[in-house]
Amino acid sequence: MKFVEPIRFPKSIAAIKNIFRWEWNIRDLLLVELWINSALRISDLLTIKVNYLFEKDLTIKDFFDIKEMKTGKMSRITITPKVRATLEEYKKAYPEIVSLENNYIFFKRKTFPLGSAPIWRKMSWYIISNICEQVGLKWNFSNHSLRKTWGFIARTSGIPIEIIQHKLNHSSLLITQKYLGITADEIADACMKLDI
Repeated sequence: MKFVEPIRFPKSIAAIKNIFRWEWNIRDLLLVELWINSALRISDLLTIKVNYLFEKDLTIKDFFDIKEMKTGKMSRITITPKVRATLEEYKKAYPEIVSLENNYIFFKRKTFPLGSAPIWRKMSWYIISNICEQVGLKWNFSNHSLRKTWGFIARTSGIPIEIIQHKLNHSSLLITQKYLGITADEIADACMKLDI
């Protein structure tokens, strides 16, 4: 399996969002925002339906629970302010999607009825790899890049690794360390800096 890169720079994330917003492609804007902020795997993200995010009166929920396919564990996903703002745009852009609670949020554009099927993993890969290329990112990006982006930015923002482990639903800290690319040199450097 190839090593997959996270998107490392907030400026790159902002550029990606701006392109989608400028193109009025709110579905893909929400895909990126919810993907990064939820740190879900693509297989779980694509199962999200309208009733996960919206109440019957179309008010936006504060959170939703989802059972992860890979681990079988439940995850509570907080709807952050940025995701909430994009969901407000989504309601305006796709009133026919939000009108039915069982419609898929990340719907295929060429299905009937619209909202009855989600995009495929291959399409999400295409969306991410294409948009990363548009903003000048040249590394290996895939369906796992945005989940990894959350972990990378959390780590560089000083979030404790135990919190990151819990959010990513990893069974051990060692898995989280490998996932985040923490090296023996970084650990040795930390020890030298502390030198209590």
